[in-house]
Amino acid sequence: MVSLEKIKVIYDNGVISKTVLEDFNLNIKKGDFISVIGENGAGKTTFFKVLTGEIKPVSGNYILNGKVIKNKKSHFLFRKLGVVYQNPEIGVFPDLTIEENLILGSRKGNKHLMFRSLTGVEFLESLEIGLEKRLKTKVSNLSGGQKQMLSLVIASMTKPDILLLDEHTAALDPQNSKKVMDLTYKINQKYGITILMISHNLELLKKYPTRIVEIKDGKIFNDINSNINRNCLVV
Repeated sequence: MVSLEKIKVIYDNGVISKTVLEDFNLNIKKGDFISVIGENGAGKTTFFKVLTGEIKPVSGNYILNGKVIKNKKSHFLFRKLGVVYQNPEIGVFPDLTIEENLILGSRKGNKHLMFRSLTGVEFLESLEIGLEKRLKTKVSNLSGGQKQMLSLVIASMTKPDILLLDEHTAALDPQNSKKVMDLTYKINQKYGITILMISHNLELLKKYPTRIVEIKDGKIFNDINSNINRNCLVV
């Protein structure tokens, strides 16, 4: 599904040149639930930016579904990837209603097509208010956890091949983190959407991912599958 082969990324501001990723190799299979870990500055965010096309490597191959990605602004990438960030406000329109956000998220502009998205329906059912009130509720009135769940639903409504989650539970309390992660896991299991998640939450790492990939000094340092005891992890 995704293959990164000998990826090299250099940051150069004209004064300082620094290699951030080097000899970076990773294969991602359809349906994987991968948690990406590593110290600050290890290269996690750069890795995600390579996947989204924000950064073009100076060398190496990025292959998605058999297609070599060369153009940073590829429309192909836009259709294949969904992204959720740490800040719950980034993926939603706070001044619009839940219904308006879901319609926009469906990229169809059609209420009936929006309701065909099971993830959207499941999100509505997770809110402890009546259906009609759910739809007409302004997003600004939702809790941080509810906003993040809505962001997650919007990112997955078009059934992307991969969801990239950049510490999407870091700003939430434990109770809301669990709700968001339960929905994340359901999206992975029910719809087969591949998940790549940056996280420093040790409890989440022990429960949800099928693989844990550790990045160190710009390279893959560890790739642990779900059959290995992860209780010894230190993040």
